[in-house]
Amino acid sequence: MIVYHYCSLESLNSILKHRSLRLTNILKSNDSMEISWICRYYDTEFKSAYEKTSDLFKANISLDRFMGYVKLFTDEFFNENHSDFRYYVTCFSYQNDLLSQWRGYADDGRGAAIGFDLDVLKEIVTVSPETSKPSIVSLHKISYSEAEQREVVFRIVDELVAEIEKILQEEKECLESAEKDQDYEIELMDKVMSCFEKKFLRLFQESVYMKNPFFREESEIRLCEFSPKQFLMGREVALSLGARLYNYSYYVKENQLVSYVDFDFSDCLDQLIRELVIGPKCLMSERDMEYYLTTLGLPNCQVKKSQGTYR
Repeated sequence: MIVYHYCSLESLNSILKHRSLRLTNILKSNDSMEISWICRYYDTEFKSAYEKTSDLFKANISLDRFMGYVKLFTDEFFNENHSDFRYYVTCFSYQNDLLSQWRGYADDGRGAAIGFDLDVLKEIVTVSPETSKPSIVSLHKISYSEAEQREVVFRIVDELVAEIEKILQEEKECLESAEKDQDYEIELMDKVMSCFEKKFLRLFQESVYMKNPFFREESEIRLCEFSPKQFLMGREVALSLGARLYNYSYYVKENQLVSYVDFDFSDCLDQLIRELVIGPKCLMSERDMEYYLTTLGLPNCQVKKSQGTYR
């Protein structure tokens, strides 16, 4: 199967000459609710989960405290000013000739769509956690279903409550003792907060694969890297087939600095790029594009012209 990266001719030339794609900070995308879309399910799911907890749970953790932790970790993971993590992504579509993609990502139809072999992409990111550690590199299809998204949140929140219930049950005798002191309560709440932190990390990672149904027609799949901020600069992540993530840096976009990382596929260029679709407004002929691709080491790349009549 082929998936398509829509881009301008300028970007096409840069991608093929440098044999790399740029993964950018997801919080700088064109979707104003990127990442935070998942948060719209929080209040309902967390409050519903709290209502079903045991009397022991409610006696030791009030609803206000419980929701306070939700607010605290939402800020820590989903507010860029507080977050200690970064998610870098580059996007592909299963659609090879979609008007909204031409308009939004390919210079209003003057660009092209580069066809990447999905099986090769999957092989590239199939590396052991130890190899990429502390980064997590993945390839994921986007979910546009609110029912599916809510189910993911429900499952993670349910796991969180179950873990806290287990801690409280293990500490039941101490909790019911009149001799418990302030230090003990602080230690217990530290354990509870540790549970919140682990599950919010899961929620943050899952949020990258969820989007507003409004964007459904994009039929998107994403190549992603997740990493703590402090491990980004000056490092390199080796992937399969000789590919790598490297060159963590910044570029200027609309009066702000946007961080990025380069995905270098020099060693597997001819395996990875299989097709190229010329945009409906692009003036390049198929023959000229074929010659151009040959000069860059892609003589077998199939070239097509968009069937759109968009002018």
